Amino acid sequence: MVREVAAIAGAAGMAVMLLPRVIGGPLRIPDGARRVTGLIILLAAWITMAATLVPSGIQDRLARPTGAVAAAVAIVIGLVVVAFIGRHLATRTWVWFLLLGLALPIRVPISVGGTNANLLIPLYGVIVLGLITWAWQARGDSGSRRWTSTVLDLPLLLFAGFTLVSLCWSSDIPQAATKITFFWIPFLLLYVVAVQLWRRGRALPVLAITTMAMAIPVSLLAVGEYIGRGVLWNHRLEQANVYSRFFRVNSIFYDPNILGRYLVLAMLIGVAVAYLKRADGRVLIACAVAEIIYAAGLTVTFSRSSALMLMVGLFIMSLRMFGRKRVVIVAVIFSVLGFGVAVAGSHQVRDALTSTSRLSKVSEGRFDLMGGGVDLWKAHPVVGGGLGSFATDYSAQLSGGELRKTRVVISHNAPVTILSEEGVVGFALFTWLSVLALLVGIRAGRERDDDVGVPGAMMLAGLVGIFVHALLYSALIEDPYTWLLAAGITVVVATARSNGLRGPGTAEAP
Repeated sequence: MVREVAAIAGAAGMAVMLLPRVIGGPLRIPDGARRVTGLIILLAAWITMAATLVPSGIQDRLARPTGAVAAAVAIVIGLVVVAFIGRHLATRTWVWFLLLGLALPIRVPISVGGTNANLLIPLYGVIVLGLITWAWQARGDSGSRRWTSTVLDLPLLLFAGFTLVSLCWSSDIPQAATKITFFWIPFLLLYVVAVQLWRRGRALPVLAITTMAMAIPVSLLAVGEYIGRGVLWNHRLEQANVYSRFFRVNSIFYDPNILGRYLVLAMLIGVAVAYLKRADGRVLIACAVAEIIYAAGLTVTFSRSSALMLMVGLFIMSLRMFGRKRVVIVAVIFSVLGFGVAVAGSHQVRDALTSTSRLSKVSEGRFDLMGGGVDLWKAHPVVGGGLGSFATDYSAQLSGGELRKTRVVISHNAPVTILSEEGVVGFALFTWLSVLALLVGIRAGRERDDDVGVPGAMMLAGLVGIFVHALLYSALIEDPYTWLLAAGITVVVATARSNGLRGPGTAEAP
């Protein structure tokens, strides 16, 4: 019951924290106090849910007097250190965004609940540090904490809150608790903190530089793995490379597809920087060298979903940079020519297009997983099977022989996962949130000023690119960049509106 109560409390905390200001009016509760109360409730739910995932061996040690005292002392020391750092970051918010950019791609392999996982442990610490930094800044606001609301607050809290509550009817409550602890609550907090600190911390240039700089050694490591024929962390990938025609690499990540996604984001940032600094030859040369390195790393991932993400992202950015008519015409011509050459020159492409079995084989079972997800939804059409239930329910519907032949039972399509786990209700809320985020991103990319519109288009390209990638790989909600990019585009639009910069995008090319 502890997990169910924590999930409901977390949803309640989100509601108190993110509901529009008018909700608090009739209760005569100051808006700042109400929101901070909701934040405290959400943090308490996060801590409680995380405590349920502590291994039994550690729980036994903490139950002893010496272990309890040692844990309490460690927590106090940790809070003092974080508070001290947060106090100094309150006047240097850009340092927090620097730490954020460094922590975003770093995953640490640990064991949770008897299963191995690669979790963003440093990022969770940075999120807590951001909360404390924001609290120190709010102390100087004459006793009332300023809170920047966004147009995504309401659909976000409804979708996230419903998802948390769905733990109560999930067939795999431990998995749901893991997702809530390591993804849903911390990433929602990341969104909130990033929105509050964005304008004070020169977020865009700091994150852009950090990401581009981090991606260079990450890509070089990937190329080194390919040359040396060895990978880190992932024993399953090592075995797959033995029997595969392609040797895929993962660099600091567990999966090649996540490495590809990260490098594509770095490439999109590099394109935006090069466009904005196109008059500076040295910047153009530096960006060109960086893009070559990123492309080399992306190539050896052999990630088709990442390649598709890159194409979609570049197309969206090109619309903003070169005009819609020209870009659409060029894209249609090259798509028709490329498709025709592929069909005419490769019998494998023709087979994949004309044979469902061949297409299923090429997709490595993804269509079977999607079909299975739809079947799971039909069993629970309204509210779904509950958060984290997909793998358990999908495995339950397979025979022993089918289960032995199935490589993975985790959905590789984020919308199908949401549909099966959250039903029509959750999927409708997800659709509302996604469409609204898309409209906000389009508005950000259409700002007349290049210094506003180009970064807006880049963030939109990254957000849509991650969504496209998640159609073939999943990990949409579980990717912190999804939440960070969503925060960025909302702040860009809000800032442009307050500064009177709204207007159509770049004029159409003649």
